[in-house]
Amino acid sequence: MSAQLNTNKLQVALRDQPKRPEKIAVIVPCYNEAQRLELDTFLEFARGIDDFRLIFVDDGSKDQTISLLCGAMAALPDKVDALIMKENGGKAEAVRQGLKFAAKRGHKYIAFLDADLATPIDAILDFASVADRMPEIDVVFGSRKGGLGHRVYREFHRKIISKVCATLGRLATGLPISDTQCGAKLFRNTPAFWRALENPFSAGWLFDVELFLRISDPDKKKRNKFFEYPVIEWTEIPGSKIKSSDVIKSGFKMLGLIANQWKIREHYSRRKEDHLITNYQILRSGKHMTRGLIAELPSFVNILAPGVILDFRAVETFDPSVFTALMVACDHIKNEGLRVKIRLPEDEAVLAAARNTGLIATVDCTKVKGAPGKIGGSASFDVVEA
Repeated sequence: MSAQLNTNKLQVALRDQPKRPEKIAVIVPCYNEAQRLELDTFLEFARGIDDFRLIFVDDGSKDQTISLLCGAMAALPDKVDALIMKENGGKAEAVRQGLKFAAKRGHKYIAFLDADLATPIDAILDFASVADRMPEIDVVFGSRKGGLGHRVYREFHRKIISKVCATLGRLATGLPISDTQCGAKLFRNTPAFWRALENPFSAGWLFDVELFLRISDPDKKKRNKFFEYPVIEWTEIPGSKIKSSDVIKSGFKMLGLIANQWKIREHYSRRKEDHLITNYQILRSGKHMTRGLIAELPSFVNILAPGVILDFRAVETFDPSVFTALMVACDHIKNEGLRVKIRLPEDEAVLAAARNTGLIATVDCTKVKGAPGKIGGSASFDVVEA
């Protein structure tokens, strides 16, 4: 019997969960695709491939798309799931919800593919083969480079848009990417992938570039987990819902994200220098921390010291708004020419809040076991010279 699982944003129509998740899951976002969704092609492919699952995500369609997807699930219950968004949230959110669903279920590789099959579905098997042979690769994505023998057909204006998007992709990741908008991408199911899906995307149509940005390591020496695979076939399919205004808006949002990423990379490039510096001033907090106390933090800092260590291991109440204020305070301290290091407790809620606000990405944070020692007060900072 089929079952319904409700969440805040979507309903998941699926049969009994498989005992073992398939190796490959492919997310297919759909919005009003009843006239051009080639379900027979998807189903025929799924029938012939072991260890493979299709997860369609309907993004609040107004036509007969939902009925078609439910029919596909009934025709191939062991290979097809349908996630139904309660309202239209855009392609980016539909893909994110599908990726999160597949990641939680435990598939080894999770891909997404455009519903129009501009990239043939068998390209996903090529991507998985690369990931199998190269365990250091976490992202394999299609590229429409073309070349001798390749059947890649694109309109001229789409090529121009693609070049602009590729430029943003290079700025976002620091890698020589030539194409980001092929519409076929595969990811290894890793903790970094999970973290990249925690929050909704903000770059709209360029969400895949934003996803690359989230996955790419700020440390240049570790930024080698991407593989660009030239697809053999790609065909322009009429009926695209992307407008030129969408491209412009997404581009500006992406530039803001890239600027923030450059700030993060600058911080990482200075970490080796930080570890060589000694005689840091140490400031230890009490059990409770508020925005008001964080605002007073710079007044405790000795500007003659080379840097300051903020020890928050004793904190028991630390909400996300405090982390945001802490980032502002740290920027103020760094503007005085000092280095800043933060010690956090091994508490998953605290660490998650630090990640979500961007603190861990912009400040040198270390999680430390054990209590920090005797704390003089819980309503201020104790100054402990290194």
